[in-house]
Amino acid sequence: MKHYPIVISLCNKLNVLSGIQPNVRTYSIVINSCCRMSFVDLGFGFLGGLLKRGLSPKTAIFNSLISGLGTEKRIGQAAMLFDKMSLMGCQPNVVSYNALIKGLCNTGSTALALKLHQKMAMLGDSCKPNVITYNTIVHHLSKEGHVSDACKLLEEMSRVGVKPDVRTYNSIIYGHSTLGHWMQAVGIFKEIMDRGFSPDVVTFSVLMDSLSKHGKTAEAHKLLDLMKERGEKPDVISYTILVQGYCQEGCLTNARDVFDSMLVEGPAPNSHTYSVLINGFVKNQKMDEAMDLFEKMQREGVKPDIVTYSTILDGLCHLGKMEDVRGLLDEMMSRGIHPDVVTYSSIMCAFCRLGKWKEAYQLLYEMTEQQINPNVVTFNVLIDAICKEGMVPEAHELLEVMICKGMEPNVVTYNTLMDGYSMVGQLNDAVRVRDLMVSKGHEPDAFTYNILINSYCKSGRIDEALSLFNAMPHKGVQPTVITYNTVLTGLYRVGRVADAEKLRDKMLAAGICPDLRTYNMILDGLCKNQCIDEAMKLFQDTLSSNVNLDVVCFNTLIDGLVKAGRFEAAKNIFDTIHAKDLKPNVITLNIMVNGLIKEGLFDEANNLLLHMEKSGCPADSTTFNTIIRGLLEKEEMERAIDMIRKMKEKSFSFEASTASQIFNLFSEDGQYHEYLKLLPDFSQHCAK
Repeated sequence: MKHYPIVISLCNKLNVLSGIQPNVRTYSIVINSCCRMSFVDLGFGFLGGLLKRGLSPKTAIFNSLISGLGTEKRIGQAAMLFDKMSLMGCQPNVVSYNALIKGLCNTGSTALALKLHQKMAMLGDSCKPNVITYNTIVHHLSKEGHVSDACKLLEEMSRVGVKPDVRTYNSIIYGHSTLGHWMQAVGIFKEIMDRGFSPDVVTFSVLMDSLSKHGKTAEAHKLLDLMKERGEKPDVISYTILVQGYCQEGCLTNARDVFDSMLVEGPAPNSHTYSVLINGFVKNQKMDEAMDLFEKMQREGVKPDIVTYSTILDGLCHLGKMEDVRGLLDEMMSRGIHPDVVTYSSIMCAFCRLGKWKEAYQLLYEMTEQQINPNVVTFNVLIDAICKEGMVPEAHELLEVMICKGMEPNVVTYNTLMDGYSMVGQLNDAVRVRDLMVSKGHEPDAFTYNILINSYCKSGRIDEALSLFNAMPHKGVQPTVITYNTVLTGLYRVGRVADAEKLRDKMLAAGICPDLRTYNMILDGLCKNQCIDEAMKLFQDTLSSNVNLDVVCFNTLIDGLVKAGRFEAAKNIFDTIHAKDLKPNVITLNIMVNGLIKEGLFDEANNLLLHMEKSGCPADSTTFNTIIRGLLEKEEMERAIDMIRKMKEKSFSFEASTASQIFNLFSEDGQYHEYLKLLPDFSQHCAK
């Protein structure tokens, strides 16, 4: 146990009460104590007293002061003191150099530390770098990601006869691990073993952490077992690494087994261990287990911290249990643990996701009362929620509040507000927000352009959309697949098929791979512009190029063919769905049923209904409405009545057009009046 304050107190008593003059050795001890306690200036005061008494300071005193200045990151003063040592009759020794090197490394000046190390090597045996010198620089090089340079120093150590110790290797392993080079880290570990070094708990833990982060927690577990075999006692960090690794891999049973072994064998789990396992349960939708562990934690006398509470709150938020969230917040605060801005922002996000933006807004006031400053993320969450409610002017007011509070809105803030204006059709206001963003020094990103281009396309202002699209590369922003999809949709919408084809070619030439939405949108655009043959060719070419189209693309083409009166071709495409390992969905069913009814193939339509139901895809309300309208148009009254009865049995709603058609036909023809009487609550089944 360090008793630095007592040392300083005794020195003062020695001087004041006893009248005994401290000697250089006494001053050296006291100055070292001051520096260890981060009272470097007090240490300089004692140095002044030493000099006033005509005493000559020793190198050890300067070493303490240089080390203390380095710890406080006052590296300029440390370097000046180092240079003055020789002027005051003290030659720097290896400890002096090591202290300054450590200070340089701690302030991010590792390159200067390396130069000082080289200077030491040139001085010969008087200040030859030792293992501490090398370890300091190797540690910081590894920490900064310069592992290759650290490895060069390791090789140099062998050449100059400085034997590396386990700390040297730990730093190299750590460096490889942080860069994701787990294989190299394992290689260094094997080298340690081969050279007869004894890895310590840090060695094992660092390597275990690297393995677990790369999905190799089982191998990390073997290292824990090896650690025990070699007589090393794993600490709580070692066990927690395994718990976290198993949780990240979704192996919650293994994670719980490791945790339970800690309860039996030790070391006892700490709040971090509990939080890690609770987070694992939360992330894997096992909220009951998370709550049980949370309660157990408190029974075992382990106090939940802000991380534990935030994790539980996040899980409750995702389940929409906002009353429980409120209760836990109150409990948390009653225990003196105050939610931070991240916790509040997460809860606000949950309220917004549930459409409860007023409750989210109330939390903003609560944060202010708790003297917790909302950050940009907090405001972005609220602005997004309010925009989605169509209250864009109110969202804009929040932007003004941010600016008034001295908070800088980011690109996400401006994009969210622009998107809000676009959704309510206020394109000019969206453009003004973009201009405001630029005036504040923020460059528009791909999302900014996509929002405005989409808005221009929806407004039919396709030329302005194209102008903005063409300006993107000149502004250093490359169009994304979403950008191309948006412009293509806009072109097809206004019938500019040739321009759309040119843009598609440009997209491919730019190396932008079309996604499924691209293919579906092009197929839809071609079909709606009566370019059925072109759509068929694109579809076949795409399948031939081994692109796995989804059922949505099949539905789009089948629908286009049905509407174009090419039902046989539609049937052929439908028959190929299963061959592509896809399953037709209810939309496919509705399209095909509509086509079959139009062709007068009523039995086939009924057979398809039965087949789809057996395949786990039953008809929905749209299916029945489609069939009934088709049957009525074909004057198949008996079949229509049968379908009406089935529809009523399933409690499906009649669409307005279906209801109107039924009433008109059945009311005009007296022989069907009785069937209307069979449906006394018919109006209750009409969709509004």
